[in-house]
Amino acid sequence: MNRIIQDIMKSFSRLPWLLFFCAAFIFFFFFANYITFYQEKTTLFFTSAGFLSENLHQPGGLLIWIAKLATSFFFFPFSGALIISSILTLTAYFISEIISALSGKNGTIISILFAVALFYIQTDYRFLFFNIIGLLLQLLLFLLAVKYSRILKGWMPLILLPFWYFATGGFAFIFSVLLTFFYITKEWKSGLIKIFILWIINVITFYISKDLLFFQTSKLLLLYPWSEESAGSGYRIFLIVSGFIVLIPLFVKVSMKYKLLKEISSLVMNITASAIAVAAILIISILRSDEKVSNYFHAEKLFYENRFNDMVQWNITHPSSNILTVFLNNVALSETNRLNDMLFNFPQSADGKTLFLKWQMSSEILRYGGYFYYSIGMVNEAHRWAFENMVMKGHTPEGLKMLIKTELINGNYITASKYINLLKHTFFYKNEALHFEKLLHDESAIASDPELGEKRKIKMKNDFFTITDDPVVNINLICASDSLNRKAFEYKVASLLLKKDFKGLSVEIPKYGKLGYTRLPLHVEEALTELMATKKLKPSIAGSLNISSGTNSKFEKLLSVLQLYRGNKTAAEPALKRDFGNTYWYYTFFR
Repeated sequence: MNRIIQDIMKSFSRLPWLLFFCAAFIFFFFFANYITFYQEKTTLFFTSAGFLSENLHQPGGLLIWIAKLATSFFFFPFSGALIISSILTLTAYFISEIISALSGKNGTIISILFAVALFYIQTDYRFLFFNIIGLLLQLLLFLLAVKYSRILKGWMPLILLPFWYFATGGFAFIFSVLLTFFYITKEWKSGLIKIFILWIINVITFYISKDLLFFQTSKLLLLYPWSEESAGSGYRIFLIVSGFIVLIPLFVKVSMKYKLLKEISSLVMNITASAIAVAAILIISILRSDEKVSNYFHAEKLFYENRFNDMVQWNITHPSSNILTVFLNNVALSETNRLNDMLFNFPQSADGKTLFLKWQMSSEILRYGGYFYYSIGMVNEAHRWAFENMVMKGHTPEGLKMLIKTELINGNYITASKYINLLKHTFFYKNEALHFEKLLHDESAIASDPELGEKRKIKMKNDFFTITDDPVVNINLICASDSLNRKAFEYKVASLLLKKDFKGLSVEIPKYGKLGYTRLPLHVEEALTELMATKKLKPSIAGSLNISSGTNSKFEKLLSVLQLYRGNKTAAEPALKRDFGNTYWYYTFFR
């Protein structure tokens, strides 16, 4: 009977961790898998020995290598949620074990509170995974130091300190501060000597690293790999949580002295901790789950998979005003030859920001901006954007694939093969690497490839200096030198539509016949009806291209709505938005 009771109590002791893990997993897998998607797409792990050696050139590099290894498995939403939930649970569990080892008391409730705080921080997709792994490793080593403090009479942690700093970088100072407070509270007399030696070792290690080994700035050596950018919006909370963690030995000492850690029934403790874990995660999940961000990254996922029609449909059913979403959606419209048929189904920016991204050294801009140039055949410029992003932020899956595709299109097979070999040394992109490898030195295979063959056809034949601050100039140069580049022409027309430049548009209308169009795009028809009705102009339309009867009748219906409101556009706006909200007419009236 006693054995059964013991087994039940033992099961209850695991309950808080099990419930915390399950609740976290459900959130990251079902409601926030965009977190693992983003982090997997912004880093890339290579299985080669050379990649490991590259990450050993700086303190904290090994931590980054470990984090990239774990993050590579975020490729699958299930394994991503499993890994994040496991690491969060382990981190809090180690805190509980540390409290127990220092005090002999149950620290489950306190550690669950830490777990909840860390879960909150991790709900920001910009909080990179190496941060939580760095914290976990410090707690693990400190727990081992406490449990096995008699090994070498407690000097082992000090011996390991330089190697630990080299492995985990600035995070190692968390371990040093934990160890300092441990010596103060547990070994006051002998501890003072160890504290003195500990920080002498830290200072010597730091200066040797700075002046003899790595030649980095003091700030970088003290903090790397942590940074405000890598911790997202929760970086202050992360610093506060880390600050409380290093005070655990001191907290335990004070609690023991004033009997703050009271004896509480293990059953009550575990049930209370379980309730806190589930309730807190539920509340945080409701507050932090971001449908807009989730929709954005789902659209981005469809874009990377070249599922352009699905992406456009997704953005129709899940409207977004995010500039990057609309920008990528416009590229998808261009790739499916519908840019000027569906442009105004989505919120556009009159200054052109939804059509083009101007050059910035921002990682988000660099990651996406090249896709516009790739779509219109400026292959070298697309390559430059991808290469600069690689220099700034390192390799990413989609960035590396863009480098490979542009090199293959340009026929630079030796360089392309180097990038392909890199992609082959990944866990989940080998098949794509093998596909690219089959195209090396095979002109006919590239010509018949649905994507690369098309891009090679529209690739710029004449080089010119790219004007990064004014993409419209680049489009005009393309249209001037390559009069058959339809995609560049469509972007030019789209730009004129956004600017409401009817005069410039009237100049471009005759070119539709020369480019072999069998019909005018819908928004061009709408612009023409408005141009002829309001400007009293009738641009020449080449060949048999005419405004369709459907567009004419729809315009007449719009005029009748305006007549009902006696020409008052403001009063008519609700009715016009309902029936004409996705037309160029509505854009010219109200944007």
